[in-house]
Amino acid sequence: MDHRRRGPRYAVPAAALALLLTALAGCSGGGGGPSTASSAGSATRSIEPLRPVLPVGISGDWHLIFRDEFDGTALDSGKWSVGNPYVDPERINAPVGDKELDCYDADQVAVRDGLLHITAVQRQQSCGGKSLPFVSGMVNTRDKFSFAFGALEARVYVPAAADGSVANWPAFWAVGADWPSGGENDVMEGLHGKICSYFNSATASTGNCAGGDLTGWHVFGAEWRDGHVDYYRDGVYAFTLSEGVTSAPMWLMIDNAVQPTIGGLTSVPATLLVDYVRVWQR
Repeated sequence: MDHRRRGPRYAVPAAALALLLTALAGCSGGGGGPSTASSAGSATRSIEPLRPVLPVGISGDWHLIFRDEFDGTALDSGKWSVGNPYVDPERINAPVGDKELDCYDADQVAVRDGLLHITAVQRQQSCGGKSLPFVSGMVNTRDKFSFAFGALEARVYVPAAADGSVANWPAFWAVGADWPSGGENDVMEGLHGKICSYFNSATASTGNCAGGDLTGWHVFGAEWRDGHVDYYRDGVYAFTLSEGVTSAPMWLMIDNAVQPTIGGLTSVPATLLVDYVRVWQR
């Protein structure tokens, strides 16, 4: 994980500082060679500045506008809400997709060990007027963070089914408030056992699925610009979509749904892990 932390600052007493400055003044002669532990030549060393965190493989002059490294012991409620963003917030609520076989339970979402955990398990549960055989979870940034155009990226652990294909229906995506006219950018979506990327709107639904194995840890990113989206997998450009690409602001969504006829083979318990989520603009 790419965590960059500053060390603590320590106060130096005035008397000690005066002695240190006197010692340094006495050592300011013309020493010629490299500094060593026994040399009185140089009492300072260069410190490399912290490098900016940039999208993997996506070139450009970027500045970070959203970042969550999931370093705490609970989900940051200033950035994320748990569950379906279209219904009243409750511990258990109906899923976003009416074909999902899982209810959303806030207890299936956790942050620990520097990771976001969203776990799907088998348990009969009532939600939205139905009784469904599984529970899982979703997080979203509705009313807390949205953006129009930029680069978005997440490092994700994708669960595998028994045959090695992508299990269940995991996704990292962004969606506009007025769906479908506001658009939906599926940066990473598990469809029919493969990792796919799609852009859906009122005028088009187009995408592409990766041919290789993308279970386990991978980085999924996209650059959304006016009229098109470039998709990246592990920092490698994959393809571009230009049909139906919208321009309205979108918020972020992450979920781990269960639906074998749309997603992959059902495999529970299964945990989708997220190391970080970041968004940049030029």
